[in-house]
Amino acid sequence: MWASQAGGALCGCCRYLLSAGYISCLCCVDPLVADLRLKPVYATDPALVDAPLTDVPNQWAPAKGIHLYHFPLSLDSQKVRQGLEELGVKWHSHVILLPLQQQFSPSYVRINSRCVVPTLVIDGNVSTDTINILNTLASRFGPTNKCFETSEEEGACVNDWVDRAADLFIEALTYGEIEGVKKPFPIGGASKGGSYHQKKVELLSGLIETYKNDPTLRAAYEKKRAVIEATQGAMVTAGQISAIITATKAELVELQTQLQTGPFNKGGWLASDTFSLADIQWGAVLYRLRWLGLQPLLWEEDSIISAYAEKLFARDSFQKGVVQWSKVGRKVVLPAIRYKLLKAIGLMRDL
Repeated sequence: MWASQAGGALCGCCRYLLSAGYISCLCCVDPLVADLRLKPVYATDPALVDAPLTDVPNQWAPAKGIHLYHFPLSLDSQKVRQGLEELGVKWHSHVILLPLQQQFSPSYVRINSRCVVPTLVIDGNVSTDTINILNTLASRFGPTNKCFETSEEEGACVNDWVDRAADLFIEALTYGEIEGVKKPFPIGGASKGGSYHQKKVELLSGLIETYKNDPTLRAAYEKKRAVIEATQGAMVTAGQISAIITATKAELVELQTQLQTGPFNKGGWLASDTFSLADIQWGAVLYRLRWLGLQPLLWEEDSIISAYAEKLFARDSFQKGVVQWSKVGRKVVLPAIRYKLLKAIGLMRDL
């Protein structure tokens, strides 16, 4: 058993680094790099964000029906859309154009004070946070449709792999500059020196001033600015991105081991014999990493991870909830142009 200088067991990241010949690890051994941010702010600093909502009545939300506020290319939106498709739930789409910063519009912030997508609304009741939304959907619609059914033992493993996927710092990998990697459109232009996040910080500072007399909006904007500043710092600090890549690769080594020794190797899925919420999480993650061009840095093309990814991508719910929404021109560029044109002639207001 590997042990840290503090006397405890090492995490998977540290075991991987030490086995690869490093004399120190990212978090358990070397105190100089222990302060590196290797996980998203939402995982490490929960005090910076509002707690997830579950079926909370909201006067600003649609009163009837099932509604999803989402963005086509948003990783977390992809997860929830696939969950809805897997469950066979009919839903109303409300696209929030993140490139136009619509997530900061006052009317949307009054529904989701985290200023993020996705947001689920069922008959006027709001649920936020991707894991929480998927659990809510699974509890409400899963039994009827016989979806996401696992044993108690499998459930613990599913939850573990759900958390592992959520703890990956995908935002930093998406927007951070990585040597030798050319990001796809529209991400590429937003990756330079943290400029995309800096523009958000400046916009939020203006909104804080504009709505300084509205305590609800001001608090939401202040918290979101703090989150973005922390995330931006993780992307521009020297050595940070390379450390995040190393930590991500270490987690994928653990994923490979689970696939080799777990249910997948016997015809099942990642954490259970049947398709589970863990597979929803990792399907979107692997699709994002491949789309970003990071697969060669993180896992071998002919590995069991690639076989698992292909099985995930071929699922009908993935095609409908993820792939069909990933057409940038049709789902992002054209709606953005239409919105700008209508706004310019006074036929469109902010959300």
